[in-house]
Amino acid sequence: MKELSLNFAFLLQPAGFDIGDALIAFQASDSYLRAFVVGLINTLLMTFTAGVSAMLLGVVVGVGLIVSNHTSKSALSVFVELMRNLPKLLLLLAIYIVMVSALPTIGAALHPLPGVYLSNRGLAIPGFDFSSGEFSIPEVDRFSFQGGWEVQMQFVALWLTLTIYHGAQIGEIVRGGLQAIPKGQWEAAIALGLSLKQRLRLVILPQVMQRIIPSLISQFINLLKNTSIGLAVGFTDLMAVASTTVNQAFKPVEVMLLIMLTYLTLGVMLASAFNRLTVRIRRGLE
Repeated sequence: MKELSLNFAFLLQPAGFDIGDALIAFQASDSYLRAFVVGLINTLLMTFTAGVSAMLLGVVVGVGLIVSNHTSKSALSVFVELMRNLPKLLLLLAIYIVMVSALPTIGAALHPLPGVYLSNRGLAIPGFDFSSGEFSIPEVDRFSFQGGWEVQMQFVALWLTLTIYHGAQIGEIVRGGLQAIPKGQWEAAIALGLSLKQRLRLVILPQVMQRIIPSLISQFINLLKNTSIGLAVGFTDLMAVASTTVNQAFKPVEVMLLIMLTYLTLGVMLASAFNRLTVRIRRGLE
């Protein structure tokens, strides 16, 4: 049997490919290791932004499934069931195709808010220019945006997909947590004269969070792993960099081992952070 030998020296070799949506400077002459760092940063950014928006959507959906009227409950139930049974990759491809085909070109970009432009190339928003040290507002050029921050369409489509998909899952988790709260807690909050928003914010949701955090851990770890589906639309995350590296460096075992350890580490760190949050919430309720 041929002995398996691992060699990670290739990580210091020039990558030989470009990354268009890199948050830090990257050139084809940079090392594979730097390419992995760029992919990791993109993965973490997507996980954070989609995680926050999915959590907000999930709370709204979960509360709506309990306290809204019959029509709203029916619509939210259909949304949740649809997302729970629809492949997320299919959802991503559908959103991406619709956005690319339906949105206008840069020259006719939508302008919903001051300094915000949306086109079939992506989203342009005001942002800080680190090179000049000034706050920059994007302006429409003929074929591109000048100034501000430009978010690629691949990022927007993946962010929207993960937000909708996991927001529906979290909404069902929140609904179950709300139903697990004893009826006496609701009645006590009403007796204190609290409004619905105050009852939810001060009494109910803190107790719900304590109950649903174990389920939320699974959702956020799944969200972290699901960022890899962005490869289908060209989003350069950790898995996209790994795929390109395997094809060029011919080191599949080393690359997959590195990716596995990275995802394992991130998952453990995420679970640990949520566990610490659980302890803080319990202390606050005592």
